[in-house]
Amino acid sequence: MNPTPAARIRTVRVGVVTLALTMAGCAAGPGLRPEAERTSPLVTAPGGQAGLRDLRAGFRSALCARLAEAPGRTCDQVITRMGAEPSPDGQPFPPASAIAGRYRIGIVPGFLAECLDDEARPFAAEEKLLRAQGFEVVYLKTTGRGRVDVNAWVISQQIAGLPPDPRPFILLAYSKGMPEALDMVVKYPAAREQVAAIVGIAGAVMGSPLVDRYEGLYQDMMMGLPFGNCAADTGDGVHDLREDVRVAWWRKHGKDITVPMYSLVALPERDRVSPVMAGTHAQLSQIDPANDGQLLWTEAVAVPGALIGYVNADHWAMAMRLSLAFPLLSGSFIDDVPRGAMLDAAIAVVARDLEGR
Repeated sequence: MNPTPAARIRTVRVGVVTLALTMAGCAAGPGLRPEAERTSPLVTAPGGQAGLRDLRAGFRSALCARLAEAPGRTCDQVITRMGAEPSPDGQPFPPASAIAGRYRIGIVPGFLAECLDDEARPFAAEEKLLRAQGFEVVYLKTTGRGRVDVNAWVISQQIAGLPPDPRPFILLAYSKGMPEALDMVVKYPAAREQVAAIVGIAGAVMGSPLVDRYEGLYQDMMMGLPFGNCAADTGDGVHDLREDVRVAWWRKHGKDITVPMYSLVALPERDRVSPVMAGTHAQLSQIDPANDGQLLWTEAVAVPGALIGYVNADHWAMAMRLSLAFPLLSGSFIDDVPRGAMLDAAIAVVARDLEGR
């Protein structure tokens, strides 16, 4: 017998809160990994030296123009400023109608999205807003707890099954959806030909230190149980978000990426971190206070590529309004993010950049 929607929601609520509270109570770090699991040498470098193009000025211009037309949070409240930004170039952005005639939009939803009801999944409301502007939006459903390579194949099959269309996709890849989209364009040439760009939105480009710490806990507590709309699983999906696993993927496949990559990073000020994220944000802050509660800010940027901007929102708030999806837990979330304007501005920046290329 299938569980009712209410029962699935209760399962998700209990699972999310239990896991978050357990994480919040486990402050001690694990130390170095076993030697066989340690990553290859890594360095930190300024973005320009690492092959990162800075498009923040364009994003600020596009987003400010959109937010000025509606009441709510101001542009300076939505964007997190990190150091000096380039000066705006004053060039106009193409209208939505022109972009919609040139590109389709694909949404790659990320970890556990399949487990949520449709109205709670990433960018559910924003899909409708984009369609109202004339965009064709394709939600590329993935297995909620599946491996990166499995979901890469799933995405490729969905793209292959679509009717012929000369317009390539701008893929909006949230969280774990980013490595899945990247794996797809590396391994499946036919699908890659239909992708103009990949935009990581709080994308788990290089994984997260939290997975090293909590992989075993997650597998013990969550993977063997049904979770919302998801069946039990083995835990390989979360394993794929380990830093060493993602670094190994980049060493093997990074040179094969030919699709332009863009990054829109979640980077909340302390008062914009949801209470449910406070524990993991604090733990990542032991490494770097610049984190979204799930990812360090440096690990959400794909290079060589382009940085769109930093948004003053935590990892979940970047894509979901969970306070509305789970009203009894609304106090656990700070998620009044203008996601529609954010996506609209990001798409305009990417479209203009692609035309310039």
